[in-house]
Amino acid sequence: MKTRKWPYLLGAVFTVLSFSACQDWGEMDPPAGNQTYPKLERVANINFEEADFDPTSFNYYAYENGEIALVEDSEDELYGNVLHLPNGYARLFNPLNTVKVQDGVSLTFMLKQSQLLDAETGEPSENDLQGALFSFQNANGTQRMFLTANGWLSYDALDGTYEANNPETECKTGMIDNDGLWHYVALKVRNDGYEVFVDGKKKIEKTETKFDFSKIVKFMAAAPYLYIGYGADEPTKEMWIDDLRIYRNQITAKEVADYRKPTSGGEEEFTYPIATKTVIGSTDCTSVWWSDFSDYYTLPANTSLRLTFTNHTSGAENWNNWNICVATQAERSGDGYAEYFVLRSDLFGWGDGNYNAANITGEGYDNWEQFKKDMEGATVTIDLERTGSEVTYTAIATAAGTAQKTYKMTYRQACGDGTQNINAFLISDNSYQEMDTENTFYKAPITITKSAVGTPDCSAGWWSDFSDYFTIKPNATFNVNFTNHTAGTENWLNWVVVLSTDAERGGDGYVEYFVLRSDLFGWGDANYNAANISSEGYGDWDKFKKDMEGAEVSLTVNRTGSLVQLTAIATCQDGTVYKECYQQECGEGTQNINLFLLGEGAYLEMHDAASLTKAFR
Repeated sequence: MKTRKWPYLLGAVFTVLSFSACQDWGEMDPPAGNQTYPKLERVANINFEEADFDPTSFNYYAYENGEIALVEDSEDELYGNVLHLPNGYARLFNPLNTVKVQDGVSLTFMLKQSQLLDAETGEPSENDLQGALFSFQNANGTQRMFLTANGWLSYDALDGTYEANNPETECKTGMIDNDGLWHYVALKVRNDGYEVFVDGKKKIEKTETKFDFSKIVKFMAAAPYLYIGYGADEPTKEMWIDDLRIYRNQITAKEVADYRKPTSGGEEEFTYPIATKTVIGSTDCTSVWWSDFSDYYTLPANTSLRLTFTNHTSGAENWNNWNICVATQAERSGDGYAEYFVLRSDLFGWGDGNYNAANITGEGYDNWEQFKKDMEGATVTIDLERTGSEVTYTAIATAAGTAQKTYKMTYRQACGDGTQNINAFLISDNSYQEMDTENTFYKAPITITKSAVGTPDCSAGWWSDFSDYFTIKPNATFNVNFTNHTAGTENWLNWVVVLSTDAERGGDGYVEYFVLRSDLFGWGDANYNAANISSEGYGDWDKFKKDMEGAEVSLTVNRTGSLVQLTAIATCQDGTVYKECYQQECGEGTQNINLFLLGEGAYLEMHDAASLTKAFR
């Protein structure tokens, strides 16, 4: 083990918050074979703005002969208040202590390093590659994990040591330029390695087979302290941090994309192809390999695809089910056609030079004879997600019948450089697949700039705090997901959704089509009709008021001509599900409409939003 020469702690200490741990050291969720699938959850969102940030939640320090870290107004008005580390650092209690991790830990933040110049020439020199951007440490600092601007990840604890991209012993990665500009950094630490993205582009990827990376994941989730600008052997040089977000599990393309910049791709620049083939393969399961295919599903950069279908099989072999191919955007065997990878349903595949069978994971595959039986009539969802150059594949097959055993397969691989369109298509092999046309769609992430609505103590009054405006185009589908918190004293103290004209609230041209509450109540314009509200699961209002605390809500709006159909599904912590549906004519169907959320005596933690484009239209 290396001799520690970590920087000496100096400086002023401000008020310390107390977070209580709800798990044992390094405790993780049960294996996914028990049907607990990793769920991305943002556990901290720190933007340093006066309205949202408590300055006493940090300790502020200075290095020896340095200056104490502080929150200050940025010179760039885009960033507002930021954390400035002139020659000092900050510490906070680790918010990951309050959750359980499953398959990883992720952080995103805005970073600006002071541009370093050569003393003689005045030209830019090498930036700070050895000072820690952040570190996780135990109570007395004898165990730690840190990351630097070279992508140098170092782990030193009782259960082992690990490091990669040390600038003293390995190549300089060029992860962050010495330009004195703001950059958006996203880190994903997995159970088998880590990835770093800068300004939406993948800069570092490590997959380790000789070191158990789950040790690092566990340590990050359990260490009591998170330091900013401290933790390596050398003091960190001047830098600024803003919009620090901490997640349990692995971030997706939405979080990796630089949300401060306009997104590319999606419906503005790309028209998704319309699928027409609803059955793939002969219904007597006689279609041989590479003879019957689905439509091409074309994906631009940083989008995803959900395929949903019912699988049928001859039952003769494990592989006589669905297969999927991800390839270049070209006709099969035509000019420019190349396959990135092909995957079968039974944990087997092949592909180009980036294909790696070690990236395949499977859960529930413990009896092949039972598997062959379960795949007859199984409901299958496949998600293909593009994050930069990486494509992540997740297939979940749920057996028919009362047992409903679940099989889960995942895979990830680099496919091109992330800028090209790619094709995906299904292949039958002595099987056939019936496509679920309603639940097969493309998904393009929408940036959420306001991450919470209301106040954490649920004291916000009516019509006092609102989400972003989400613009929904004609004949489009929109989805937003959030966690609901409630004062719990009345049915209506939860989320509220408003559909209106594409105008500022109270401004010229602003009209509300309808307002709908979570408790089956609403109002609106002349087209509003309470009889159009339908529901499932409602009945006990006292239970409902309790259930809505911490409920995960998925709200989907579908526009077809002038008809708007809204579906809200609230999944409560005990598994209870409340479903609320409403439909109404809103305008002529040719104008954009706005959607926004608010709460009365409620607090909404916003998770993600996306434009959904159905593949079958």
